[in-house]
Amino acid sequence: MDIKQSDTEIKQRVFFALSDPGRYKIISMLYHVGHEMGCNELNQHVEIDKSTMSYHLRTLREIGITNTRTQGRQKYVSLNIEKIERLLPGLLRLL
Repeated sequence: MDIKQSDTEIKQRVFFALSDPGRYKIISMLYHVGHEMGCNELNQHVEIDKSTMSYHLRTLREIGITNTRTQGRQKYVSLNIEKIERLLPGLLRLL
């Protein structure tokens, strides 16, 4: 069963996600680079253990503030800027 979350619940999850330094670094890096990044490239810049990076990326994807696409064996991550701006206007400018 698919349960819809209210915007308030999603906002709470976004703030919780960004309270972790690793996830904050990921979002900040993606925002400042301005384009999608391969997971390996992102990991080189953020310097997080690979398994921890996978956990953080899954958390961010599940709340909908990042998008992940697969091409071959490589995964690429980008920010869902439209959703972030709709939920929390101006948040990205604070990064």
